[in-house]
Amino acid sequence: MNRYSILSLFAFICFCFLFFLMKSGVSLKGFGSVYILLLFIVPLVGVYTGYKTKHRVLKCGFVGIHLITFCIMSYLLLLAYGISEP
Repeated sequence: MNRYSILSLFAFICFCFLFFLMKSGVSLKGFGSVYILLLFIVPLVGVYTGYKTKHRVLKCGFVGIHLITFCIMSYLLLLAYGISEP
């Protein structure tokens, strides 16, 4: 594993931690918008670092996982604002 693989794995672990922190309902007071922005930026950083890995299987895996997490956050944001309801 090269450094980009480790960075991508760290981004995924960081996203999981932030997501479970959000799910638990911890009050962040004035940092809510920054927190939501971090939940969008971390998967994008993971896609970039995953794309830079040298191993083909790891590249597909990390890019796929981070794109899925980005889609999950986009869907949750759409549900929060009621945009995706028919």
